[in-house]
Amino acid sequence: MKRTDEHTPRHHRVLVVDGTGRGHAVCELFTRTDPDVVVYYGPGCDVIEHDRIIPVSTLTLTNPRPTLEFLAEHPVDLVFISNIDALSRGYVEILRAFGHRVIGPTAEAAELESSKERGKRFCLDHGIPTAAYQSFTDPEAAKEYIRSLSYACVVKIDVLTPDGDGAVVCDTAGEATAAVDAFARTYGEQFKVVVEQRLTGQELSVFALLDGESALLFPTAMDFKRTLEQDAGGNCDGMGSIAPHPADDEALRQEIRTVLLEPLMRGIAADGLDFTGFVYLGTMITDAGLRVIEINARFGDSEAEVVLPGVQSSFTALCEAVLERRLHLEELTSDGLARCSVALTQGCLDPSDPQALPGWPFGAFETGQEVHGLAGIDPAEADVFYANLRRDAAGTPVTSGGRVLHVVGRGATADEARRGAYRQLAHVSFRGMRYRDDIGAEPAVVVPH
Repeated sequence: MKRTDEHTPRHHRVLVVDGTGRGHAVCELFTRTDPDVVVYYGPGCDVIEHDRIIPVSTLTLTNPRPTLEFLAEHPVDLVFISNIDALSRGYVEILRAFGHRVIGPTAEAAELESSKERGKRFCLDHGIPTAAYQSFTDPEAAKEYIRSLSYACVVKIDVLTPDGDGAVVCDTAGEATAAVDAFARTYGEQFKVVVEQRLTGQELSVFALLDGESALLFPTAMDFKRTLEQDAGGNCDGMGSIAPHPADDEALRQEIRTVLLEPLMRGIAADGLDFTGFVYLGTMITDAGLRVIEINARFGDSEAEVVLPGVQSSFTALCEAVLERRLHLEELTSDGLARCSVALTQGCLDPSDPQALPGWPFGAFETGQEVHGLAGIDPAEADVFYANLRRDAAGTPVTSGGRVLHVVGRGATADEARRGAYRQLAHVSFRGMRYRDDIGAEPAVVVPH
């Protein structure tokens, strides 16, 4: 499909900096809710075919220079940065220094995500309920502390990890000390872990758009982070999500506002943090109330794929409100539909071969597998968001990473959305394709964290 780049007076120009299924969902939100916006998407995904989404593959998430060079040639009305790799490297303040209007937390604010210890300390300092914890730079001290605990714990490495596998949920002290040893071997002198009490309940993904002074609550979701069915296996970036959360109601939303968002905004002001854009609070619904597991400085992935498609408010207008710090005057409208997202991942090409690479997220994997059937997905029943998917030299879509794409069913009920997702993903195939077959299955899973 031909992409347009002609200037018209009515078109807004936006740059979205990301390259995940979340980034695709943000681009789709802009174009669906504003017929007069053109979105540059970098590094993006060149498989996307949309006349107002223009991938810019020359951009990177680790070096802002190509972004500055692109913006010098292609002026935009605003830049929306939704990837933690770019945020943690200071893209927001660097682009602002060159006069660009940018939405996203600065590197200092993004440290609430990039450092687990910083996020936990922020919660304690500002009255946001969270699990008890201690941080350690000495592996032996961490293991001694673990052995002294009367409860199970979670061990988290205090850095960003590429596949969301930086948290190890442990049943026993032996498992926890083994996790400490594994992190010590991997990170050496950079070793720093957070050891926190393991919580039990329903995981809840909370999202809000911030303008630095106020917060606009978005719909809730439930993420399925474990690699295997029945929430077995280790944590990863996520195998799928559902929205709204099964426990969502007005009482829960009000508790989120008063218990989580209000102290969050007070804390941001007290610490002098420059935080605009999305915040994602990974939360547990426990018998004692809401408890924050972690703070993230961007929307969740794959929750963005189930939450953002339901938003009906003009996202361009909301972003202008963020830049002008008048978000408190805005309201969010959504279509009220349920959605279920299933991640299709690059698994092992030949499970019968002991020499074959294990596949994502278990270890190394082979990319470049031809993806079939994308055109067979019925847009009346499901959306598809592209992540690690690229065109090869012949123009054929091929896999280029662990989570390849997300198929998102929608419906009046959660069950209808789930059935739609699995019915439509059956059209897609590639060598080694793997996915969980129980995303959104009833009953909603109660898991320890």
